[in-house]
Amino acid sequence: MLKFTLSEFKEGVRVPVAGEYDPKQIEVEFPDLHYVAPVRLEGFAEKTAGTFRFEGTLTTRARKTCGRCLKEMESGFSEDFDWIYETENRETIDPADNVRELLIIDHELAYLCQENCKGLCPVCGKNLNENTCKCRQSSYHSFPVIKKLKPKKES
Repeated sequence: MLKFTLSEFKEGVRVPVAGEYDPKQIEVEFPDLHYVAPVRLEGFAEKTAGTFRFEGTLTTRARKTCGRCLKEMESGFSEDFDWIYETENRETIDPADNVRELLIIDHELAYLCQENCKGLCPVCGKNLNENTCKCRQSSYHSFPVIKKLKPKKES
């Protein structure tokens, strides 16, 4: 965990800093997204009159699950940040809330492995991006509600 003790910083001096967070400790995991590496912060910190600035880059790796076909994919994540904190009546600065917020805001509502992902067959469960199945076409027409929604052809 990264925590800054303000008394250790001289005003107007930029200091290189680095630290890591365990994603489970800062509670940023989702059912469709699991971090497979620590959340790493690297950058510079500077104390000025009344403020503390921490700027740099956040990096990590995550495993995402497609919302349609359930295929998992691992990818890197990198995001620049520039956070400014008021220092009045404070002895320490802990950027954990900012880290959590940045990762939550970046989380996609529905991750897709590809834009035109076909998903899973609702009958047999086959991944329709990889295979076709015979039950797919007939299953859509077997629901009476769908038949009512389908426009009738004029003869």
